[in-house]
Amino acid sequence: MPPSRVDPAVEFGALRDGLADLASLVLAQVERAVAGWEEGDPSALERIAEGDREVDARSAALEERVLALHRTWPAFAQDLRLLHIGLIAAIALERVGNLAVAIARQAGAAPPAAAADSPARGLIRRMSDRAVDALALAVQAISRGDVEAGERAAREARAVGPMLDGVLHAVTTAGGGQEVRAWSAAAVLVARHIERVANNAAELGERVRFLVTGELAPGHDGG
Repeated sequence: MPPSRVDPAVEFGALRDGLADLASLVLAQVERAVAGWEEGDPSALERIAEGDREVDARSAALEERVLALHRTWPAFAQDLRLLHIGLIAAIALERVGNLAVAIARQAGAAPPAAAADSPARGLIRRMSDRAVDALALAVQAISRGDVEAGERAAREARAVGPMLDGVLHAVTTAGGGQEVRAWSAAAVLVARHIERVANNAAELGERVRFLVTGELAPGHDGG
């Protein structure tokens, strides 16, 4: 048994707050990385890489908190599921932070003006907005134990995939010289990274039902 002076509500509240703080940091990383890519700013990579060190540190601290609670707390069933989902969420958010670094690596691949009128630009911005919003909603759903919000986050996130097809079509049908081709290759990489952000959002959103009810969403094995 943990010492009686330790309040379980405080401990699990701190876990929820830690997840929300990590999510805010990771989402800001993604938005800054996409902005750096849009602006063709190669210095974005240094800023995003510096921020990723904070993501890694916070993720590691959150994982340690989860593991410490798991070792010392005779949790009730839902609290135990929160530990399970919290660990998965911490790992997923660290992964998204790494994706922000990968996006930032594409900043400055070609002058943005080389493809100023490409429909891929608008599609990538919409993909980013939807993926970020879906991930934020998924983490909020975990924090609140809101099954409906989790399912909504998963639906929003899954809608990003078809938008990648639009980006691929836009860049493969575009003309232009070497600079445009270089930008197009970077655009595809950025779009794929954003799709992976959305996939992590869908994964977390779909796990809220398990957190609240102990029932697995279709297609999940609980691992």
